[in-house]
Amino acid sequence: MHRFITLFVLTLLLIVTTSGQQTTTNIERRAAELHRQALVIDTHMDTLQRVLMQGADLGVRSTNGQSDLPRLKAGGVDAQFFAIWPDPMYAPHHAARRTLQLIDAMYGVLNKYPDRIELARNAADLERIVASGKLAALMGIEGGHAIQNDLALLRMFHRLGVTYMTLTHSNTNDWADSSTDKARWGGLNDFGRQVVREMNRLGMLVDVSHVSEDTVMDVLEVSTKPVIASHSSCLALCNHPRNLSDKALKAIAKNGGVIGINFFSGFVDQKYLDAMNAMQNDILATINEKKQIAPEDLDRVAAERLKLLDDPGIPRPPFARLLDHIDHAVKIAGIDHVGIGSDLDMIPTPEGMNDVSDMPKITKGLLERGYKEADIRKILGGNFLRVLRQATGR
Repeated sequence: MHRFITLFVLTLLLIVTTSGQQTTTNIERRAAELHRQALVIDTHMDTLQRVLMQGADLGVRSTNGQSDLPRLKAGGVDAQFFAIWPDPMYAPHHAARRTLQLIDAMYGVLNKYPDRIELARNAADLERIVASGKLAALMGIEGGHAIQNDLALLRMFHRLGVTYMTLTHSNTNDWADSSTDKARWGGLNDFGRQVVREMNRLGMLVDVSHVSEDTVMDVLEVSTKPVIASHSSCLALCNHPRNLSDKALKAIAKNGGVIGINFFSGFVDQKYLDAMNAMQNDILATINEKKQIAPEDLDRVAAERLKLLDDPGIPRPPFARLLDHIDHAVKIAGIDHVGIGSDLDMIPTPEGMNDVSDMPKITKGLLERGYKEADIRKILGGNFLRVLRQATGR
């Protein structure tokens, strides 16, 4: 009898173990297939900084940075927004030049690898390029100081293929308040409202990442089209001013917009943020420190500032923290208003998200948390495609 009971228990354990292995294997297979079939759009990546300042060749898989064309393909990314970020130190007189240099860097990549990457200006372009097997590249200006208070520059950047503009960076500019600088306008001033109206008219997406909450609310009062937060996370889970409050999440959702969840460890994990602040190494604050730099020194200092984006040596938060922010945004804003805005390339990230090739882990993680496949498709890219079509009209 004892031998029979022992055999029964061992058999039961074997069944349970095998069942667990099969479940894990099934999820992995489902995740891989779902990620392959889904339209995956990342709404923010800073790779062009490496191209411009370090001469990075995006056509070759590298051990530097967190992205290149081979790793984007391995990560199943179909459409990538490349950030056009003129460091705030280029304001007020040299921001347009720096913006054009970064746009030129983008065109250099496009011209070198026309069989692998192509510029998209709207949703129809994006779908056509993805169907052809190439990466759809889009451009988003990060920081409204790029237009140097001139709507003509805004129009010219749009003609060059810029699809969105983040209204501020870490600096409050002459017409919009930033979330990480002193407020001057209580949101937008009159010219800031003109900027939003002109972007609506042109078919450019208005991006409210980096801006203050007052600015978010002012934008939503003015904009006649859905807006985006291209790379932001949730203030309720990590108390960094760059993150969006529940009030802002709800307001963007009511507007019909989308929030792209940011992967930066200092935005997704409170413990990491506290350690970073204790080291007095808050990246955004440090970048915003120096405002008066001689014109001849701007490019040199900009290259030196890339070092600020290196990992400061703080233990990385678990991958689950990133999924927690997606969960929270879905809970507050709704499943139709959440996307992916990684902010990758040379930022500290949670464990397991080492570079863009790890993007499929998000799909697997969401499946494990019980998300429906149709809803995961929305988060991966479907929601943003809808907003892009609404903003551009095509």
